[in-house]
Amino acid sequence: MKAIYFLLICIVFSCSKMEHKQKLLLGNWDLDVVRIEDGEGFLFYDSTAVGNFTFEQTQLSGKAAYTYSYFGQYDVSDSVQFDQTSVTLSSDAMYLQIARPTDTLQAKIIMLTKKQLTFEYYDFLQYRLKRFSLTKQ
Repeated sequence: MKAIYFLLICIVFSCSKMEHKQKLLLGNWDLDVVRIEDGEGFLFYDSTAVGNFTFEQTQLSGKAAYTYSYFGQYDVSDSVQFDQTSVTLSSDAMYLQIARPTDTLQAKIIMLTKKQLTFEYYDFLQYRLKRFSLTKQ
């Protein structure tokens, strides 16, 4: 009997945790920093990246543009855009499932507070781990 009560308590708390993260996620977020880790493990940052993401209940919209210097040899410019893209929170509230027309990104939520959001996903087409740090408007 104690096991059943324990299980019910776990279910209630996990549901409320997911709902809490969903509420924190909703709204407009401005891009602060983009971190790129290439396929060889080298890290690159762009603290002048521009962009904005809007999270709604089941959709993600927005665009980010960023540039970073590849060891001073040349600049790499890249961008990401989401247009009313379907987004769901995983059952453990640790990942965002972003369903693009070509693939589904599994973005790990690194940090989510009332004012800050950091998430990352691996871009298999470019062999890069992309991390976005944002501030709520």
